[in-house]
Amino acid sequence: MKGKLGDRELYPALLITLAVGLVIFVVWCYGLHRPALPTCWFFSRWHVYCPACGGTRALIALAHGEVWQALYWNPAVPTGAAFVVIYLLSQTVWRLRGRQGWVLRYSDRWLWAFLWLLALNCLVRNLLWFGFGIAL
Repeated sequence: MKGKLGDRELYPALLITLAVGLVIFVVWCYGLHRPALPTCWFFSRWHVYCPACGGTRALIALAHGEVWQALYWNPAVPTGAAFVVIYLLSQTVWRLRGRQGWVLRYSDRWLWAFLWLLALNCLVRNLLWFGFGIAL
């Protein structure tokens, strides 16, 4: 595939990813009876927070409806989840209405904003950890 990623490719890819994630979550909860998650390999090896640190805990908090707790663990996760939900809903309604009305379109700016939020989370966590000894 050559060229920029657009709504034509992203919309079905996100729907498939969401469906697979839901199946994995159901299997983890009911098939495996919620086994303990392993510790972070990056942190246990180098004692440094990675950009995605807290992401799993943020996803679990979101699954329980605890938005503020998810923002505490990793602000990129609930922010990204909100944008994905808004994107999928607007695209679905737009397609059902015959491609008429308002729709949120994919832009590389959303991806860069998400990556910057991950980097900022990593920077703040490590500054608190190394500068003040505050473990998050």
